[in-house]
Amino acid sequence: MKKLIAALVPLTLALTACVTDTTGTTSGTGTASSLGGGLATMAIKVGVQAKCATELNNNTYWKTGSKLLTETQASELQTEVCSCVADKATTTVTAADMVTAALDKTSQASLITRVVTSSLNACVIETLKN
Repeated sequence: MKKLIAALVPLTLALTACVTDTTGTTSGTGTASSLGGGLATMAIKVGVQAKCATELNNNTYWKTGSKLLTETQASELQTEVCSCVADKATTTVTAADMVTAALDKTSQASLITRVVTSSLNACVIETLKN
């Protein structure tokens, strides 16, 4: 019973954060990071990381450049870039986007594609500078 409660409390908090703001009124504003990192945010981050990895592996420049790296180095770099993209997702995705994505798989795929497209190049540059 304690495990069930422990699993339901974060879900309840995440869903509550999506529909109310601090004044208790219905709201569709705020970013995913301001929603407390709930299950919906984690789902978007996982989807973004998967899409990012796919986009990188299909990119001609990545294919060429990663040949100069060991498999471990390429994997670590990919992880770092895609983590950056996923982190940016939490600052750019609104609560309204999260609700829409939760209700509609097509919207979810579109949201993930939009986030990856808008931040992938910036994250590659940022990662390579460090």
